[in-house]
Amino acid sequence: MRYADSACLIQSTGSHYIVSGKDVFTGKSVMVKIPADELYAYRQGAMIQNAMPSLSADEREFLISGMYESFPEEWAEGAGEDE
Repeated sequence: MRYADSACLIQSTGSHYIVSGKDVFTGKSVMVKIPADELYAYRQGAMIQNAMPSLSADEREFLISGMYESFPEEWAEGAGEDE
């Protein structure tokens, strides 16, 4: 969760953590809701894909790198590719 820890707002609701930030590539707002027990497992050393099975791969990638892959049109534009 390098990106989430350094560049996002993290709020606790008791049973969940809400991570809010901007996609570093598109600038779009992203919000990820993490169950508290899954965040605890990650902080104890579990790999993110094992610790946070309730999150999508895109959500986990956002927490790590700040890139949310569900915006394929922006990725294609940024890479200079035709759609």
